[in-house]
Amino acid sequence: MSSAPHDRGRKPSDGDDLALFHRVLAELCRSQVPLPRAFAILREEFTSGPMRRAVEAMAEETDEGVPLAEAYARRRDQFPDLYRALVEAGMAAGDLPGVLEEISRHAARRAEASRRLRQALAHPLVTALFVLLIGLGALMFVTPATWGFTEKLGASSPFPYALGSLALVAAFVLGAFVVAWKRSPVAGGGGLRIPVLGRIRLEAARGDVASTLGLLLRREVPLPLALELTAATIENRLVAKRVAAMAERAQAGAGLTESVGDEVFDPSLRWLIESADGSEDVVRALEDVADIYRNRFERRLDHAAVLVRPAAEVVVGLAVFGFAYSFLVPLLGYTRSVFYG
Repeated sequence: MSSAPHDRGRKPSDGDDLALFHRVLAELCRSQVPLPRAFAILREEFTSGPMRRAVEAMAEETDEGVPLAEAYARRRDQFPDLYRALVEAGMAAGDLPGVLEEISRHAARRAEASRRLRQALAHPLVTALFVLLIGLGALMFVTPATWGFTEKLGASSPFPYALGSLALVAAFVLGAFVVAWKRSPVAGGGGLRIPVLGRIRLEAARGDVASTLGLLLRREVPLPLALELTAATIENRLVAKRVAAMAERAQAGAGLTESVGDEVFDPSLRWLIESADGSEDVVRALEDVADIYRNRFERRLDHAAVLVRPAAEVVVGLAVFGFAYSFLVPLLGYTRSVFYG
């Protein structure tokens, strides 16, 4: 069992589609429906889009005898590597329905987190788009006339200030779109440092390490391979690098406690793993650590959702003020010259 190279720049399919796909597939597999027939049934859940095409292709491939894990590996635009690795481990352990349900819950949590942040950004983003359109219209039709006033008064043109304000709005629109829609707002990391979201992504990555490692060890995947697979499927580059170092220590013969170190988990949570190392409770300890990080993730997400909207509205408000101010100053100067000579 080996992991495919991980393309950290791509974005997987919509989380709601992934959750629905795996939930239905888990129910069908638990009912012992053959995979080709299961995918034929799944086609009815998706009327169009990338997931529909993926389901149709997987139906044909599994009918031809292609293993399910390989079918996943061929659809890296739709399925994160984490899901392929878990499916492979679930098939090896004879617990494919259970793994598919785990994947469905994971995808649903990520979809809900992304939805909450996008909802917080949606209103200020729409406002910013209107400001941008109105501002561009003003630059095209109002600025030339205002420029004539400023030339008569000997004042500087409002054009550079207005353009700078609109540039700020445009930067906000582009940044919000990239962070919340183009890329997953709760995945990735290690490259661009984003305030607030950076810590959320770190907590999510730590929880993924603990839950993925627990899932693999529960299915009796050897520790070095379990750590290697976990490192390959974690989207946060910094955390993935540290887990890869853990895998190297495990390959050199270190046990779980020696391999884990302090690079990924907090010392207090690492103690939970150490106390259970060598017993059947180690998987439960990893699940407890994952739950703690999920709770932290949820709390930070709630705080971010509260802060993001007013912060975005402040940015848009400042840009609107700057744009209006750039026109008001020469107009007020012109009015003063008319009334007071």
